[in-house]
Amino acid sequence: MRTKEQSENFYQQVYSISFEDMVDIWIESFHPFGTVLVICDAGNYFHLLQECGILCSKLNSYDNKILTIEVLGVDEALKVMDKVKSTGYCPVMYLYDDAKMVLDNIEP
Repeated sequence: MRTKEQSENFYQQVYSISFEDMVDIWIESFHPFGTVLVICDAGNYFHLLQECGILCSKLNSYDNKILTIEVLGVDEALKVMDKVKSTGYCPVMYLYDDAKMVLDNIEP
């Protein structure tokens, strides 16, 4: 098999997708109803998340990039977000309700 440089081919069908779009598609596909809290780089915060009452395990962490947590409504999700923030650590978090992003904690 020739390499790109040897064959002088150009790859025409190249697409980019944002991280937010990938998360949106995941939520729309697997969590179309209900409230979901998305925590980024969760592997760096497992101990903290466990202290906040989130049942997560490194065994199921894959590459530790995103953790989705189904919660009982927006108010409950906001409580969890506040609890995580009160520990002094602040992972990037997104809040979805019925597959639509409601809130994130990213500062402008």
